[in-house]
Amino acid sequence: MGAVRRLGSSRAFSVVLCVLAALAGVATAAPWRPGDAPQAAAPAAAAPAAAVREFELTAQEADWELFPGASVKAWTYNGTVPGPELRVAEGDLVRVAFTNRLPVPSAVQWEGLDVPESADGGPGRSPGMVPPGGRVVYEFTATGVGTRAYHSPQGDAELQGPLGLYGPFIVDPRAPEPAAYDREYTYTLSEWDLSLTPAVAADAARLPAGRPDVPLSRQLDYDLFLLNGKAHEAIPPIVVRQGERVRLRLINAGNLIHTMHSHGHSFRIVATDGNPVPPGLALTKDSVTLRPSERVDVELHATNPGVWMFHCHMEHHMANGMMTTLRYEGALPIAAVTAPAAPAAALAGHQGHQIGPAPAPAAIGAATATPGSAAAPGTQVVMTDNRYQPGRLTVRAGSSVTWVNRGTNVHTVSAQDASFDSGPIGPGESFTFTFSRPGEFPILCRQHLLNGMTGVVVVQ
Repeated sequence: MGAVRRLGSSRAFSVVLCVLAALAGVATAAPWRPGDAPQAAAPAAAAPAAAVREFELTAQEADWELFPGASVKAWTYNGTVPGPELRVAEGDLVRVAFTNRLPVPSAVQWEGLDVPESADGGPGRSPGMVPPGGRVVYEFTATGVGTRAYHSPQGDAELQGPLGLYGPFIVDPRAPEPAAYDREYTYTLSEWDLSLTPAVAADAARLPAGRPDVPLSRQLDYDLFLLNGKAHEAIPPIVVRQGERVRLRLINAGNLIHTMHSHGHSFRIVATDGNPVPPGLALTKDSVTLRPSERVDVELHATNPGVWMFHCHMEHHMANGMMTTLRYEGALPIAAVTAPAAPAAALAGHQGHQIGPAPAPAAIGAATATPGSAAAPGTQVVMTDNRYQPGRLTVRAGSSVTWVNRGTNVHTVSAQDASFDSGPIGPGESFTFTFSRPGEFPILCRQHLLNGMTGVVVVQ
C-alpha cells in the first residue's frame, strides 16, 4: 500500500474553505435551459498531433548468430532477426519504403493492422510481389492501439518467414496512458530448421530430409526454438525491480504452437492480438498458449524477488532454446549453472525444470556409451534426419543397440516410458544401450516426435 499523507491543520482548513467556496459558486450559477447555447466542457489535455512516420525496410541475406558459436545464413529485414520494431502512435500516417535485395520476389504483409488493400503486399495484390532489386512504398494510417506485426507474405514465399523475415509493429495510444508500465519487453517467438538455407528457399536446393521423388521438399523439421531470434543464453532476460508493473508483449511469428510459462509469478492477460481485454474479463494465469500469428500482452507485478525461469512449456522447445530468465536487479540464482562445453550439449539446454544430470536408466538395461563415443559393436540403428533406420528392431535380451547420428540435426533416443534417455546426440555422435530383459520398448526423438521420429525395440 502506498504511503498516506496527512494534511496539517492550517492546510486542511484552507482546503475546506476552497470546497465551500466552490459549492457556493455552483449553487448561484444560472441553470442551463433548453434553447440556451451549449455549456463548454472543461478543456481536456491536448493529445500530440498526428505525425508522418517513415521507415526503411530492406530484405537482405545476412549472417545471424543464434547463440554463441552457432551462426546461420538468414533472410532478414535490415540485417536482424526479427526485423526492427516499428513503433508509431495511433493516427500517424505511416510510410514504409521496402527494398528487396533477395534473389526471389518478396513483399511485406501486416498482422492486426487494418491497412487499405493497396498497402497489403503479396501475391495477387497491388503492388504485389516486389522483384529482386525492386522498391515500393506502403502507406497507411495507423489504427488500433496494440501489439501488431509484419512479415513476408504466405503462399509463394512460405519459406521466407522461417528464414527470419518477420518483426514487431507497435501502435501506441495518441494520448499517454494514465497508468503506464514501469518496463516493457517484446518477445517474438519462432522456430529454426538448421537444414533450411537461402538456396532451399530460392528453390535451388532440396532439404536434406526431402524424398528423392519430390524435387524440392519443403517439409521443415525444427531444431531450435527462438525468442527474438536467439536461443539459450543469447536471449535477453526480463530485468525488473521490486514492485514494478511490467508489460510483456508476446508475438508468435512461427509455425508451431508455444505455451509461455513464468515461474514464481502469475500474470494478467490484458490484450489479445493487440486488442485490450474488456475490464473484469482479464484472466490471471502463469501459462499462456499462442497459436501461429497470435499476439498476447500480459501484465506482471514484480513481487517475488529472485531469478526465475520464463520459457515455453513444451519441453523440447525449452530444451532447444526457448527459455530465458526473469531477474530482479541485484538478485543471484540460488545454484550456479555450468555452461555446456560442446555445441551439441548447448542445443539441449535445460532438461525440463531439472538442472543437472539426467536420471539413471531403469532396470530394463544400462547405457554403456554416451553421446560422442565411438559406436560400440553390436546391432546398429542409423539416425538420418527425423528417421530411425530400421524403425523396428528385434534383439535378444542382453544385446547392445547403438544409435548413430548420420544426419545434420541433433536427436535423442528416449524411451516412451521414460526409463532411459540418451540426451542430445549431435551429428556424428552415437549412443549405446544394453537391454537386459524381454519386452517391447517404444522410443522417440524428443526434438522430432511431431515429425514422426519414432521406433520400437523388441527384446526377446
